[in-house]
Amino acid sequence: MRLRDSGHTVEELTDRLAEMKAQIRDWKDEFDVESPNQLRGTLADETLDADEEEHRREVAREWEHLQRRIQIVGFAVREWDFLAPSTKPDEASS
Repeated sequence: MRLRDSGHTVEELTDRLAEMKAQIRDWKDEFDVESPNQLRGTLADETLDADEEEHRREVAREWEHLQRRIQIVGFAVREWDFLAPSTKPDEASS
């Protein structure tokens, strides 16, 4: 409901959904992994320096966050017609 009431259009949410999914695909390609936990598993690589380890931990956290957001935004897009108010606020108060 907050997404609907935030002033975003369904097209904007659809674009954001595509952007989030593209970001995850980029990480999969960049790190050659399929999940945040697989990315965390690469931290065992002894050739990584501390900065790269921190970067991978941060990406794994952001990846999980995006996965949750994709579920939420995807639901809002799928259910947009149901979530959208059936009358304009002006009409409801008349």
